[in-house]
Amino acid sequence: MKRIFTISVAAVMALLMVLSLTACGNSTLGYYKLTSAEASGMSFDSSTLAAVGMDKGYILLKEDGKAKLSAAGQEQELTYDDKNFTADGESISYTLKDGVITMEKDGTKLVFTFDANFKPESSDSESSK
Repeated sequence: MKRIFTISVAAVMALLMVLSLTACGNSTLGYYKLTSAEASGMSFDSSTLAAVGMDKGYILLKEDGKAKLSAAGQEQELTYDDKNFTADGESISYTLKDGVITMEKDGTKLVFTFDANFKPESSDSESSK
């Protein structure tokens, strides 16, 4: 009887560990706010982005490899994997490390930082689903 109890407890603990690892895998979902940019030899920090009206840009990472990019008043639905964002057949590589997404293409670099409290003004309470 004691052996069955020990095996049952071990099985429950193993299940909890698997579930916690699954939850960690989804911790990257959510809003990433545009926090800096570089283009044509110029750098823009968050205050400069705000001064030129670009401080509302974001990427929303959703489940199932879907995402939304919003910048300069335009929105684009994307798909993503662990290396690329893709829209309309065109891909752009990115890195995601420590809550920071960095994308670079054709001399332009965009940096987005995870913000659990960020909600875009035009959002209708969209979640990371």
